[in-house]
Amino acid sequence: MSALTESNHSQRARLVRMHHELRTPLHAIIGYSEILIEEAASQGRDALLSDLEKIQGAGTRLLAMISELLDPARGAAVACEAESFRSSVRHDLRTPLNHILGYCEMLQEEAADQGWDDLLPELDRVAASGRELLGLLDQLLAFVDPGGAHAAAQSSNDSLVAQVTSTLDMPLPPSDPRSGGRGHVLVVDDNETNRDLLTRWLFREGYTVCTAVNGREALSLLETTPCDLLLLDVMMPELNGFEVLQQIKADPALRHLPVLMVSALTELDAVVRCIALGAEDYLTKPFNPVLLRARVGACLEKKRLRDREVIHLQEIERERQRADELLHVIFPGPIVAELKSTGTIKSQLYENVGVLFCDVVDFTPYCERSDPEEVISNLQQLMEAFEDLVEQHGLLKTKTVGDSFMATAGLLEPVDQPALRCVGCGFDMVEVAKTLPMSWNVRVGIHIGSVVAGKVGNRRYLFDLWGDTVNTASRVESHGAEGCVNVSATVWRQIADRYEGESHGKVVVKGKGAMELFRVLGPRAESPAVR
Repeated sequence: MSALTESNHSQRARLVRMHHELRTPLHAIIGYSEILIEEAASQGRDALLSDLEKIQGAGTRLLAMISELLDPARGAAVACEAESFRSSVRHDLRTPLNHILGYCEMLQEEAADQGWDDLLPELDRVAASGRELLGLLDQLLAFVDPGGAHAAAQSSNDSLVAQVTSTLDMPLPPSDPRSGGRGHVLVVDDNETNRDLLTRWLFREGYTVCTAVNGREALSLLETTPCDLLLLDVMMPELNGFEVLQQIKADPALRHLPVLMVSALTELDAVVRCIALGAEDYLTKPFNPVLLRARVGACLEKKRLRDREVIHLQEIERERQRADELLHVIFPGPIVAELKSTGTIKSQLYENVGVLFCDVVDFTPYCERSDPEEVISNLQQLMEAFEDLVEQHGLLKTKTVGDSFMATAGLLEPVDQPALRCVGCGFDMVEVAKTLPMSWNVRVGIHIGSVVAGKVGNRRYLFDLWGDTVNTASRVESHGAEGCVNVSATVWRQIADRYEGESHGKVVVKGKGAMELFRVLGPRAESPAVR
């Protein structure tokens, strides 16, 4: 098949491949000549500068000429201008290349004569890249003769390039808006010269560098080696740069790793594709050291800023969790949810709420004859035991005042038989208090009815209860028998079928007048207490 009858896609793929292959040795020539110029200037070897600058200038001119000659936009027009194309390759491109090889040979001889052996490796690489480019220029002539031997030999390369360039025509993915040392950089390129040049430049800039020869090796390395930046080539076997970039951005552990594409592909579609897939930036080979320095620095600075942002957000989350834990210490769970959602706590009337008070008998005399540390330690032990019992019986601890412990049943969330729950919890409180090292003697009082609950004050406010039910439960406790569970007549009527008990008769209660109180003796044999 001739170039005139090739499809536009195939023609484009072959142009891209040749452009890529020619730019790779040019990248090495220009890059190594820049390194040699810097080293010669810093070491006072001014005699070399003129020839080195001529090599660099010739490489730059060659790059511009190749970019114009192999512009994929020309497409099939290249085949129509076959004779002009061959003339450009044979003369226009060979002339600056011959200059590069000639000056490089003279510099190699001078370096050997002067004993400047440290320059020879770079000069040898420039010469080797020049010879490689010379061979590629001979192959370039086969472009207008695609049926020739060179075209057949390059079929596998054409397939690789066609695979890469075909992805440029795919629709772009939708954008997602959610989406010590200077830094550790991973360089991924299947060309050894490219890897060496980038690695040397990065080392000189103070970066830590590791390398991978293809995309699959890079992905494997990223699983075990933390990196701050990835310099990724596009044209690679096995996994091309587009595929590697897609996998990185699809991995939650890697998606925030900045990726800087460094490729010989100069098509705008390639740049757009990489940026759309999540790359931070795109640089063409041969790279401009000043521009590369700026892009690498900018990418790493972005990552450092993001890392600091992540740490800051983690600190904020830890503080939020601590504040949330503190709120749950101060308020019941439903009240915390209301406070967080509305910013306030609305006072409400609650019906059929069991209110339990438990107080230590003769606590004041005990405090007067004991050390404060001992008092606090023993009281803490008692209150922790009461908190466990309240949770077991489905009650809600409301507050403690000194040695007085207050709990409710059915306050914020309805429960079955709140009076029975309070009585069962009260009996366990009396028994557990006796088993502690202090062998506390406590008194429990219980009443049931309606209460008003909400916050008190605007600074250091607390969740509290008000109403006649609360006052009555407190009076029942203070007028009840020691070491017992005491209840009001209202509570007794609700539990009499489940518990044995006896009346204390009428007791004059402040603010209430004469009230009948009951002492609960224990559950009836056929009716165990509610748990």
